[in-house]
Amino acid sequence: MQISSLSQALRFKDDISRLQTQFEDLRRQLVTLKKSDTFSGLGSDRTLVLSLRSQVTETDGFISTIERVKLRTKASVDALTRVEEIANTSKTASLTSTFELLSTGQTQLQANSAANLDELVSLLNLELDDRYLFAGKDTDTRPVALPGEILDGDVTHAGLKQIIDERRQADLGADNRGRLALSQPNPEEVRIAESASPNAFGLKLSATTSNLTGTTVPQPTGTPAGLTIAFSATLPNEGETISIEVDLPDGTTETITLQATNTNPPEEGQFLIGADEDATAANFNAAFDTALQDFSQTTLRAASAKAAADNFFDYGNGTAPQRVDGPPFDTATGLIDGTPANTVYWYKGDGAGIARDSVTARIGEGQSISYGARADEAPIRDTLKTQAIYAALQFSDADPNAPDAYAALTKRLGQELTFEGKASVADVVTELGLTQHRLEQTQTRHETNLSLSLGLVEDREGVDPYEISAKIGKLQVQIQASYQVTARANELSLLNFIR
Repeated sequence: MQISSLSQALRFKDDISRLQTQFEDLRRQLVTLKKSDTFSGLGSDRTLVLSLRSQVTETDGFISTIERVKLRTKASVDALTRVEEIANTSKTASLTSTFELLSTGQTQLQANSAANLDELVSLLNLELDDRYLFAGKDTDTRPVALPGEILDGDVTHAGLKQIIDERRQADLGADNRGRLALSQPNPEEVRIAESASPNAFGLKLSATTSNLTGTTVPQPTGTPAGLTIAFSATLPNEGETISIEVDLPDGTTETITLQATNTNPPEEGQFLIGADEDATAANFNAAFDTALQDFSQTTLRAASAKAAADNFFDYGNGTAPQRVDGPPFDTATGLIDGTPANTVYWYKGDGAGIARDSVTARIGEGQSISYGARADEAPIRDTLKTQAIYAALQFSDADPNAPDAYAALTKRLGQELTFEGKASVADVVTELGLTQHRLEQTQTRHETNLSLSLGLVEDREGVDPYEISAKIGKLQVQIQASYQVTARANELSLLNFIR
């Protein structure tokens, strides 16, 4: 009987210990709201929870990456939106600007362009999170040279102003005739010919159009190209014209047109019909010579500045800025590569491949996004280039050709900023805007998946506090009852049993 009572007492004590253990575990669950402190305590749910937590960690990483990329992309879009505004404002001003010089030898448009150049350089050197946003993959390299360096260079490096001046000399030639030579092989003939071949500079004879009566006007032929206009005893009539079409250094084509007249002295753009073919040829030669020099000092000068800026700015993918192979420059015939030792390299970032692909980020399982941007992308570069050309040139009220030269320049640069038939700054903004949209969609999807995963984890790991509270209450009753039964079984009070 005593052995039986002892065994029963020990069993009751074990039951109470088990209930107390359960009670303490329930209290822990109520405080932590977790089923177990260890994965092993989750039983068959352990593998699922581990997998879900791995997914949560990975998704959190993707969301963090997306947030960083969104910040960088927004900063790039904001900067390029301002670049686009500058391009549009400058385009409008170029098409409406008049030739009114300030004391600096520049127009108000040019002064504004110098300020725009400063702002553009600041925008394109934008740095965020210790990364330059417009340097392609070379994110630790400041991509754009400072405005003063671009325009003026230094003692050993030629800047844009020097490149433009060297090209002007090469294109206009020593006699300001655009590297064309005029002669009269016979008294009734006028020959117009390019001065040398090969020759990368000056005007190139392209075609002729004429309705001059009794006059032979052939198309340009030969190397170097030339043509001989032959007058005859049958003289041109009043109002008849001849046009010489020429190709300019910036890739445009223009015509020099003269009209026959009997009015003496003839007006600008006319030649006097003489008493015979010899006199008419001499008059045409003199008139064309004047028109050619005026054309060279105006239209050719503007085209030359544009071509020089193209040589200076348009390089990359292993190529170098180009400059005239000289001195002497006025008789030069070709271009050479500028080197880092003698020429300013305005862009110092990565220049290889497609700009957008230069920077990528992994934003999902097997999913990457490209969001690179570069200051040397054509529309961005051309906007910078036009402002630099305006800022680099000066004019003089004492130069009778200055108004026409300025008009020819604004026409070209205004057309450059229309981006007709090619990508514009707005297109780059749109591309990055689509990237932003994709980032937003991907982040939303990740956040939805994250919420689902966390919910599943919570279902497996978590507890219902109301249910646990109920269990605790029920367990307390059981423990109390066990104490009472044990006390009676040992003829002890609960207080004595506890002691």
